[in-house]
Amino acid sequence: MPTFTAEAALDILSDWLQDNIECGTHIIFDNDEERTDPAVLLPLIRQVRRDVADLRHLRLLRRVEST
Repeated sequence: MPTFTAEAALDILSDWLQDNIECGTHIIFDNDEERTDPAVLLPLIRQVRRDVADLRHLRLLRRVEST
């Protein structure tokens, strides 16, 4: 069974947010003033996903360089 990674979790969250956008779901994640909805969060989650993947890659490079 594959290991569940941060990347996999962020992919699931990203897909869920995308589905909510496409379905026109009116979910607000914070309050009525800020009105943070899936369309606001999706690009942020995608950036976090890229950042996490970059960190994993850098860790692997560091391990290779240490050996």
